[in-house]
Amino acid sequence: MRKKILFLLVFLTPILLSAQESPKSIEQFVKEVDQKISPFLMDFSIPGAAIAIIENGDIVLQKGYGFADVEKGISVTKKTGFNIASISKTITAWGIMKLVEDEKIDLDAPAEKYLSRWQLPESAFDSEEVTIRRLLSHTAGLSLHGYPGWGPKDTLPTIEESLNGKNNGPGRVEIMIEPGTRYQYSGGGYSILQLIIEEVSGQTFEEYMQAEVLNPLGMHNSSFAIDDKIMAASASEYDNLGGKIDFERFTAQAAAGLHTTIEDFTRFALASLYRSKDQTTMNPVLSAKVVQQMMEPAPATKGEYGLGYELKTRETEKGLGGHSGSNAGWQALFWIDPASNDGFIVFTNGRAGWNLANLVFCECINWKNRESPWNDCHIRPPISSKLKQLIDAKGVADLKASYMTFKQEQADVYDFSESQLNNLGYHYLAREEYEKAIAVFKLNIDAFPYAWNAYDSYGEALLVQGAREDAIENYKQSIRLNPENENGKTILKGLGIAIDDLIMKIPIEQLKILEGEYIATSDPQKKIVYAVEKGELVRKYQDYSTRLVPIGNNEFVYLGRGIHVVFDTRNPDAIFLTTPDNSEFKQVK
Repeated sequence: MRKKILFLLVFLTPILLSAQESPKSIEQFVKEVDQKISPFLMDFSIPGAAIAIIENGDIVLQKGYGFADVEKGISVTKKTGFNIASISKTITAWGIMKLVEDEKIDLDAPAEKYLSRWQLPESAFDSEEVTIRRLLSHTAGLSLHGYPGWGPKDTLPTIEESLNGKNNGPGRVEIMIEPGTRYQYSGGGYSILQLIIEEVSGQTFEEYMQAEVLNPLGMHNSSFAIDDKIMAASASEYDNLGGKIDFERFTAQAAAGLHTTIEDFTRFALASLYRSKDQTTMNPVLSAKVVQQMMEPAPATKGEYGLGYELKTRETEKGLGGHSGSNAGWQALFWIDPASNDGFIVFTNGRAGWNLANLVFCECINWKNRESPWNDCHIRPPISSKLKQLIDAKGVADLKASYMTFKQEQADVYDFSESQLNNLGYHYLAREEYEKAIAVFKLNIDAFPYAWNAYDSYGEALLVQGAREDAIENYKQSIRLNPENENGKTILKGLGIAIDDLIMKIPIEQLKILEGEYIATSDPQKKIVYAVEKGELVRKYQDYSTRLVPIGNNEFVYLGRGIHVVFDTRNPDAIFLTTPDNSEFKQVK
């Protein structure tokens, strides 16, 4: 089963001097960033990127790297178009605040006051508490976190149809929790704002935003409408291994649909610097006071969000406002510091682009603070990219041997996590290169024999190729390792296979023998605590409990995590535990 990828804030080889060394000039810093980008793109299978850095209100770097279209050899320039995904929300917020400043809507009025074409579904909560301010700050208690796009041959639904659930999967927009009580990110809330802009302005959303926000800011190569002009200048979309994918379109334009260039968006970033001496010139749309208000923490967000702006509150990042964006094939990130009039922007046309965005962010923070909040900006390139190069050149005959050689000799160089092989397998499966896909998925279960998702994915590939019995066995093993694997259960039931006897049960008396505190024999400071809860063995850590799934009388796997542990109970008075790294822990009575 394909899993969503969560990018962690860990980064590439450091390019900054430490806090003890002499600080670098902005020229040195920009030069070193510039030199690092192209090899980084290659290591991470990111086709292209556009980057801008602002220092004290001046643009010190604004440049394209790599390819807008690999196959056609078209390079990224300052005028190459990128979808910026959820950063669209920040621009949309400007459109709403323009209506507020023009006194056409009230920031604290119920959203439904301005709606005639659609209304919130009935719920246990008061819809009048869903205000404009709460929609902007994701505190309206609404459902629908994010939107998938639509393919080039799909007919786009109307915004009303999308709000009612015709949106390619996420479901309708409705009130799920008490409005105003806590932050809950909702792209659906921004679809309501999109409709409000249309109802109040009497224009289509894209027409209003072009006339009232984008054009006045000088963003003439940016648009929420994907027309021939936008498509002609746009980069192509690529997956996390550099494979071209279909161009996506969005009904949910306010939440995810803006197409822009690094040249245009730098103008927006400069306009957001409300303390700049050039603010009036750069920003003819909103007053500096309103922009400042948008970058102040909104109620119930715990300082994480303003009105359309994500906020940074960590000590080394305090005072930053911006947003991130992620759609299939697109990754984007921007942050600005109004106090120092600094900022940076990164757009990429590859799904792995988060790595580059985070690298630039880390480097900028380090340089400004002359320190390393994460010690350095290091991230290991994925082994999937390296293996793909080998497979495409030589096939899969020596795949396992090559993988093991890399893992033995370059364990600290590449990221060897389970997800890397899983992603590579799906890359080939999507292209119907079944021999390659099956070889990669098989390697994944060999490398991670207790990872339930590896078996699920291998089963999927086998089933596609017609190897029914082998597919069934792999789906069964996946469910044994993770009884909550609903995808595997659904597949097996569809094949007429019973699943009731797949999940092993251990008598509670035996589980009781295993519970208690375990101390590492090599380090008394290392401790693990197990308890029996609701008839199951769980790992206790602070206020959290992690369920252990039995795969043998004294063998368990941490639910969903592929961590295999073995208890030695041959001597009831001295029970030992062995963890995946072969560390030994002794039970303390």
